[in-house]
Amino acid sequence: MMSTRRGRTLTSIGLWVVILLVVTLVGSTLPSATQLLVTTSLVLLTGVMALQIFSGNSGILSFGHVGFVGVAAYTTGILAMPAAIKATSLPLLPEPLQQIQLPLPAAMLGGILAATIVGVISGLVIARLGDAASIATLAVLIILHGVMVGAEPFTRGSQTFYGVPRFTSIFVAGTIAILAVVVARLFRDSRIGIHLRASRDDALAASSAGVRVQYARLIGWIVSSAVAGAMGAAYAGLLGAFSPKDFYFTLTLTLLTMLIVGGSGSVAGGIVGAFVVTLVVEALRRVGDANEFFGLTNAGLAIIILLTLYFRPQGLLGFREPEEHLAYRKSPTPPNADATTALPVRNEDPGQTVLRADDLVKNFSGLVALNHVSVDVEAQRVMGLIGPNGSGKSTFVNCVTGITKPEEARLVLAGEDIAGTPVWRRARKGLGRTFQTMRLFRELTVLDNVTVSCISAGMSPHEADQRALQILAVLGVAQHGNRLAGELPYGDQRRVEISRALALNPRVLLLDEPAAGMNPAESRELLNQLETILATTGVGMLLIDHDVALIRSACNSLTVLDYGKVLAHGEPQAVLDQPEVAAAYLGWRESDPSATQETGATGTERNTQ
Repeated sequence: MMSTRRGRTLTSIGLWVVILLVVTLVGSTLPSATQLLVTTSLVLLTGVMALQIFSGNSGILSFGHVGFVGVAAYTTGILAMPAAIKATSLPLLPEPLQQIQLPLPAAMLGGILAATIVGVISGLVIARLGDAASIATLAVLIILHGVMVGAEPFTRGSQTFYGVPRFTSIFVAGTIAILAVVVARLFRDSRIGIHLRASRDDALAASSAGVRVQYARLIGWIVSSAVAGAMGAAYAGLLGAFSPKDFYFTLTLTLLTMLIVGGSGSVAGGIVGAFVVTLVVEALRRVGDANEFFGLTNAGLAIIILLTLYFRPQGLLGFREPEEHLAYRKSPTPPNADATTALPVRNEDPGQTVLRADDLVKNFSGLVALNHVSVDVEAQRVMGLIGPNGSGKSTFVNCVTGITKPEEARLVLAGEDIAGTPVWRRARKGLGRTFQTMRLFRELTVLDNVTVSCISAGMSPHEADQRALQILAVLGVAQHGNRLAGELPYGDQRRVEISRALALNPRVLLLDEPAAGMNPAESRELLNQLETILATTGVGMLLIDHDVALIRSACNSLTVLDYGKVLAHGEPQAVLDQPEVAAAYLGWRESDPSATQETGATGTERNTQ
C-alpha cells in the first residue's frame, strides 16, 4: 500500500485522523484550563493547514491568511448572534442582517464562504505576481485589517465585537482540524498540488513541463482561504468576543512560526509544529506572567523562527511526509516495459515538418541575438544546431518555447500557429525541452519530476506515476525513482530532464546540450537512447551540443549559427567541412599566412599557429 501515491495518502490521512481523534477525546477529559489549551491548539492547527496548502506547496510565504480568518470570524458572528444582542451591539447593522440568526453550522458555512470570496478576489492578483507575491500578501492583511476597523456598522470598528455564542467545544475544534488536515493532505498529492510543488522549486521549468503556474497558485490560494475561513468560524465561537487586533500580526506570527518550525513542505510538519509551538507559547506566557516580562511570547516566537531557519531550514520534519520517508527507503521496481509501451507514437509520417520556425528576430538592448533565423524540424529526424558560445542557440530555443518573446517570428507546430500561446500551452501542444543549465525540481523525487509532465499530458496522479516509471526505465534511471533529483550524478540528472520532456508526449524535443558533462561512453549510451526514442515515437528533435562527434552521428541535417545569423545549413558532414564553419567554430581564418594544417574537431583541416 505504501508503494503507491494513493496508498501513502490514505495511510497518512488515516494515521492523522486517529491521532487527532485521540487528542480530542483525551483532551475532553482534562481540566477546563488544559482542555481550553487543547481546543485552542486544534483551532490554530486549522490555520496552519491553510498556510501549508498555499505557502508550503507554492513556496510563497503568506502573511494574508489571518485576514481571511478575521473575515470569517466577523461573518460567523453576525450570522450566529441573536437579534436582541445585535440591536444593542450593532445598532447600525443593515436591517436584513439585524433579523437573521442562522443555525451555528450554517453561520460557520457563511463565514467560510465570505473568506473564500475574498480569497478569490485577492487571489486573482496574488497568482499573477512573481517575487513580489509574498509582499502582496502582507498588503492583503493590512487592507483587510483596515476594512475590519473601518466597517463600524458591521464590526464595531476597533471596539470589542461581542455577543457571539461560544459554540466551539473541543469536539467542534477537533472535527474542523481533522477536516482541514484531510483537505491539506489530499491537496498535496492532487494534480494541482503536484504542479504547485513543482512551481515552488522552479517556476520556469514547471511552465516548460506544462504547468499553469498562475492557475495552480490561484487554486491553492482559494482552497487555503476556505480553510482559513474554517479557522475563523471556529475562532469566533471559541473567543465569543474579539476585535480587529486579534486578527493581525500576533496571530500571523504564531501561525507562521508553527508552519516553519514543523516544516512547511509537509502536512505532518504543520501538525507537529502547531502542537510544539502551542506548548512553547504556553510555557513562555506563564513565565512572562509570573515575572512580568511583557512581550516575552512574541520575542520567543521570533527567536524560535530564527533558530529553526539556522539549524533546520526545512523544519523538524522537512519537505517529506513520514510515510514517504518509509516508502522511499527502497528503490521502485522498474516495470517490464520497453519503449514501445512507454512512449506513444506522436508523428506517423517520417520526414513531415512538425515544427517550422521562420524569421526569428530577437534583440537585447540593441544587441541582435537572432537575425531572421529559420529552422525546420521534421518527424523522426534530428536537426542539429551548433555555433560558438553566444551565437544565439539557447535564445532560439527560448523563443520557440515562449520563454523569450521575439520581436518577429512565425512559429508553426504540427500545422498550428503557436506564436501567441504561453509557455505551458506550447508544452502541452507538443514542445518538450531541456535546458542548457539543468533545471530539475530538486526537492521532488526523480519520479515526481517526470510525473509533473505526465499530469500535464492529461493523466491522473496514479496513472502519471506508472507512466513516469516506464519512461524513466527507457532512459535507464528508474532505479533512482525515489531519490531526490538533486542527489543524482550529473549524467543521470540529464536523463531525468530528458524523461520529463518525453513525458509530455511531445511532437518535438528541443535538447539543449544534453550530453554536456558526460564522458564519451555516456554520450554513446545517450545517443542509443535517443535513437530508440526517435524510432518509437517519430518525434522530431532539435539537438544543440558542442560534442561534434555526437552531432555528426545523431543528426540528419545541421544548421550553424554565428552572431545570431544562419551561417550554414545542410547535411552534417558537408556543413562541418565548410571552411567558414570551422573559422567561426574554431576561431581561425584561411587568410592567416603563418598557419599550418592540422585536423580539427570538425573533421576538417584547420589552421593553427
